[in-house]
Amino acid sequence: MRVSLRKLIHLAMTVVPACGWLVSPTLAVGISGILLLASLVVEAARRWWPWVNHLLWQLIPATFRRGEERRILGSTWFALGMSMALLLFGRDAGGTAILFLVWGDPAAEFVGRRWGPSGQGKTVAGSLGCLAACLLAGLVGFGLGGLSPWAVLAGGMVATLVERWSPPPDDNLWMPILSGLAILAIQRLVDPAAVLTLGR
Repeated sequence: MRVSLRKLIHLAMTVVPACGWLVSPTLAVGISGILLLASLVVEAARRWWPWVNHLLWQLIPATFRRGEERRILGSTWFALGMSMALLLFGRDAGGTAILFLVWGDPAAEFVGRRWGPSGQGKTVAGSLGCLAACLLAGLVGFGLGGLSPWAVLAGGMVATLVERWSPPPDDNLWMPILSGLAILAIQRLVDPAAVLTLGR
């Protein structure tokens, strides 16, 4: 239950890039900014009033990883990663990079636990699950964002490597940033005239 609830929340964040494509890029940035602000308020409250931290663990323990009571929550890094991806790479590259995170990370955990060797952390099966989910997300970026298939392929591979590597402080931060950077770099190579901004 602990894993499934946290990952369902991950998947629910699909609404952020979806709003960018279907409603307004500014709305997507606004939602991610509100989530980041809320996360920072929670982090500050946890630091200033220890009882808040204890209360969170009593009320919604299934949304936290073991050990997060003593460090910054993964949800905070998640919100920061989403906001930075949209601001740095725009609606299309940034939105696709967010999909890599919100689909690829849960897929890695689900597939890894289901088909990977028991007792291990990161598994090859989990990484393959992550890559498959990222490729599916890349189809969205290709279809709705007009991105090059080579760009989304490169971004998906980078996202998978980051999920496998899990660089500090948290892969929720680095997956959308590094994969968005890869998308932007390859897109510029195959289409030098492309301008990936907030409006795109």
